[in-house]
Amino acid sequence: MNLVIRRATSADIDVCSRINYEAFKAISDRHQFPNTDFPTLDFSTEIIGLLIESPSFFDIVAESEGTVVGCGFMDERNPIRGIGPVSVDRTFQGQGTGRKIMQALLDKGQEAVGIRLVQESFNMASLALYISLGFEVKEPFVLMEGKFRSQPLSGVEVWPMVSEAVDECAALCKKLYGCDRTSDFEYALNFFSPWVACKQGRIVAYTCAVSAFTHSLAETEADIQALLLGVAASNSEAQVSFHLPVRYASLFRWCLQEGLRALKPLAVMAVGEYRQPEGCYFPSFVY
Repeated sequence: MNLVIRRATSADIDVCSRINYEAFKAISDRHQFPNTDFPTLDFSTEIIGLLIESPSFFDIVAESEGTVVGCGFMDERNPIRGIGPVSVDRTFQGQGTGRKIMQALLDKGQEAVGIRLVQESFNMASLALYISLGFEVKEPFVLMEGKFRSQPLSGVEVWPMVSEAVDECAALCKKLYGCDRTSDFEYALNFFSPWVACKQGRIVAYTCAVSAFTHSLAETEADIQALLLGVAASNSEAQVSFHLPVRYASLFRWCLQEGLRALKPLAVMAVGEYRQPEGCYFPSFVY
């Protein structure tokens, strides 16, 4: 099969959205896990449209005889690049299309200090592909979802993030995460609902949104608990979702006791620079 890799354009949004939705649904259905990433075609269209139209994402498509058969995206907003989503039309899977898309993304990011992605752990095909391309599993985690039973904790103030807090959040990220994610905060202020938790006037935890699409970070498990409960109290009717590293066993148990459930296993994979985060962190959909 002759494949051509090229940059995506706005004219590719519909076909890429369909490929993305059908590919994620098929693998989830096959392994009997919920398709939480792109649950509907409309949602896939919304996300793919944002990625293709954004100058901060490197987006490509794979064509065979003029027909788009796959697509891939890389977040270039931060020094650490983040790959995802990557999807291939179901009729072209298993023929090397995914590998060529991934290699093109890796080639584009070769000057970065590191590249990361999030992989669904039940997908053996993608796991083998990423390992063969040099990625290593760094952080197994689970997708948590539900509503908290407890009320907010005393002694910790939880507030919506404002632009004046970005520098302090960025410093906390650099200290505990070991990398710069300043653009994530700026993006969250425009498109999500970021929050911070403060003790004695000092930020000890933040979330770009209690969502599987964004990341969160705290100095301690107690701080992240206070942040989660405070955010949940702002909208008691809404369900929350986030990625919880399984090494936080006591926090995992607390979430289960609070009434949340684990939906599926995933993992952060990385090539290049990687430092295990300190404190307590929840990965985004790319890292």
